[in-house]
Amino acid sequence: MSGYPYKSLHDLAIEDVEWMRWQKLVNTVAALFNSPVAFINQASTKGIEVLVASELPTTHYSPGGSASKEVNVYCHHVVQSNTPMYVKDASTTDQWNDNPEYTKDNYVSYLGYPIQWPDGRSFGTLCVMDTAPTDYKQHLFDVFELMRDVINSDLAHIYKENELKVESRLDPLTGIYNRRGFEEAFDKFTALSCRLNRNAQLLFIDLNNFKSINDTLGHEAGDQVLQRFAHILKSCTRESDLLCRWGGDEFVVMLNSDDQVAQKEFIQRINDKQNSECDNLGAPEICFSAGGAEIAPSQNVNLRDFIHIADQQMYSCKDKAS
Repeated sequence: MSGYPYKSLHDLAIEDVEWMRWQKLVNTVAALFNSPVAFINQASTKGIEVLVASELPTTHYSPGGSASKEVNVYCHHVVQSNTPMYVKDASTTDQWNDNPEYTKDNYVSYLGYPIQWPDGRSFGTLCVMDTAPTDYKQHLFDVFELMRDVINSDLAHIYKENELKVESRLDPLTGIYNRRGFEEAFDKFTALSCRLNRNAQLLFIDLNNFKSINDTLGHEAGDQVLQRFAHILKSCTRESDLLCRWGGDEFVVMLNSDDQVAQKEFIQRINDKQNSECDNLGAPEICFSAGGAEIAPSQNVNLRDFIHIADQQMYSCKDKAS
């Protein structure tokens, strides 16, 4: 396999990438470290692909260039571990003897930090390399991490503001999407997931004991329960996820995650948050059932079909619990 699952940002018609700001940032990194080269790279279907390169004569790789997974370049290790890596002097270990960045271009020192998708998975790297051994001080690491965080924020912004969210059509009681608003945001969400070749997770959630609350305590108490549960859901989702009150006591969540395990982790976060709030506020526990469906980018996406799948799974879980 030559590369990673995600399509290159260079090949996508996404207008919201801050290319000029990223170029200035990369140039600043090179100047700050007094280095001959700095990059923003993406782990794309091509491998490790250069998105932005420092504008210096000593920069040997240009935007669009890539190294497949079979090539032992520094950034593969950062992407695959999703952790920073600092190589002071590649000549002190045999690990880099087949790395063309070292053997061919004499980049003997490397510092790379992972750039991350909104769900925490590795998108690529911000990195700086040098042709001489280095011994960077802590303040340089601090500034480098801050610059990486700027890119992470830009990447999340692509999802949140310009591609995924519609700032209207909200449910007035809970402040989250109503059904119509969710349907509009869903189309943008799945279109972008398809272009980036990423799966998504849909959950359908129903409050088990809501009718009895309305019947015994009144509609005002029922409204408070809905507001509190929506608040719990908000606290458990990321900015790149979608959250909707589908109707009555039913909620729908779209998780921006490749991993189906995210569904179980999300439900556990709801339970943990609810238990914490019940202990702190003395509020009654809100019982709920949830079902999920995974949406692959290659599928013909029909929201109603996936709602039906998740709804059926939800009722299956509710029957088992009763």
